[in-house]
Amino acid sequence: MNIEILEAKDMLRTNEEKELLRKLADGSLDGLVGSPLITSGGSTIWSVIENGIPTRYKRGPGGKIFNRRENEKFAGTLHTLKNASLMTRSLHSCKMGYLMKDSLARTYSAKFKGKV
Repeated sequence: MNIEILEAKDMLRTNEEKELLRKLADGSLDGLVGSPLITSGGSTIWSVIENGIPTRYKRGPGGKIFNRRENEKFAGTLHTLKNASLMTRSLHSCKMGYLMKDSLARTYSAKFKGKV
C-alpha cells in the first residue's frame, strides 16, 4: 500500500525534482550545507547531508572546570535536531539549495527564495 502511494507521488514530481532526488540518493549532494550558525547562547547549529539524508545538528556551548591543578575544557553536548529520512522532506532540504555547490540545487531553490 505504501509503495502505491510513493509511486503516485512520484508521478506528480517534475523531472528536475526527480533528478534532485536521484542526486540525493547516490550521495553527490553529501556534505555541509551552508555555514554553521552560532546562537547568542554559544550553541552551534549546522546542516549536513550524509548518505542522502539531510540532518541538522546542534552542539551546546562547552566550558571549563578547575580540577585543583588546571582548567579542563569540555565540549558541549551534541543534539540531532532534524533527521529528514522521508523523500518528501528531502526535497524540502533542496529548497535550501542556494547554500549548496550544485547548480541544479541552486536553480531549484531559486523558485522558493523568500518562501522557505
